[in-house]
Amino acid sequence: MIKGYWYEKGSAARKVATFELSDSGRYALYIEGEVTQRGEASTLCISERLGNVERKIILKDGSLFGTLDNDAVDSYFKKEQKINAFVHYLETHIGWIVVAFIVTIFTAFSFFKWGIPWASQKIAHALPYETNKIIATGSMDFLDEYMFSETNISKVKQEKIRAHFIEKIASISLEEDKKIKYTLHFRSWKMGDLEIPNALALPSGDIIVTDKFIELAETEDEIDSVLLHEMGHVVHRHGLEMMIEGTFITVAVMMITGDGSGFGDMGVGLGSALVNSAYSRGHESEADLYAFKKMLVAKIDPASFSKIMHSMTEYMNEEQNSTSSNHDNVMLDYFASHPTTKERVKLANKYSNCFKEGLEICQ
Repeated sequence: MIKGYWYEKGSAARKVATFELSDSGRYALYIEGEVTQRGEASTLCISERLGNVERKIILKDGSLFGTLDNDAVDSYFKKEQKINAFVHYLETHIGWIVVAFIVTIFTAFSFFKWGIPWASQKIAHALPYETNKIIATGSMDFLDEYMFSETNISKVKQEKIRAHFIEKIASISLEEDKKIKYTLHFRSWKMGDLEIPNALALPSGDIIVTDKFIELAETEDEIDSVLLHEMGHVVHRHGLEMMIEGTFITVAVMMITGDGSGFGDMGVGLGSALVNSAYSRGHESEADLYAFKKMLVAKIDPASFSKIMHSMTEYMNEEQNSTSSNHDNVMLDYFASHPTTKERVKLANKYSNCFKEGLEICQ
């Protein structure tokens, strides 16, 4: 018999009671020594075991029998409580607790490392193009308000670069996504006295080039090579993937901490991410490969990409040695995410050799 207390339905008052279960699967409830209820055990609702917390058995009439004799309840209802007994076994053995902790950590790590990027890629490519335009509008507004100022490049030079871009460069991407309408924007980007040479692409096809980037480019091909790289980010929707990943992480943090104050506007989130975060190595490699393939089609030597990347990196390194500004260091850290690495130079040289051989496809 199991000793405990009986609670009438809807009442906190309790009475001393005992509970008995027969081999035939029937139960009997004794209150103050007298049988008050009998019935089939299958009609009972038994709460799960949580350590040594009082166990509750809800009877057919809605009344409740409570007991601290959890072992007896497990013994009486072992057939119905197999899963619960297994969970309790895990909870009371330190070895299994350690295993569960390791599994939890690995699962969480896998979710953030592989799960979120995979889901972000699928969602980014499933969203209609109109979504990209809506998000990019907020991003452009954010960048113009907080990062950029009006360009100092003459309108004549702007129009010359735009016309060349639309005629020779933008047109060769139509096969990837005919919905993309590329628009070239010129902006000045300064952090204190430091001018930032860079190019950014929004999911909508808006590509922003900075004054210092145009200044450092010695040839038209160098500008084109970087624009093709940014087009690679647009075609493969890397900016949108990055924003979705950030949203996933924000939501996950909200669920864990219960703090929703950091969940901002999606467009602003993307604009901020473009400034403060780097594309992943995989994103950069994918955009590089896209650019190099298109350079062969456009009759541009991929070595141009290596040259402009070297010029920008060299300029930023010189500025890094001459400045100690915290703001400048933040931007230098950002630019350091786009290095002229050995792998990128090697790939560029490979495609450059194909270009010199007159090939449009490089094996």
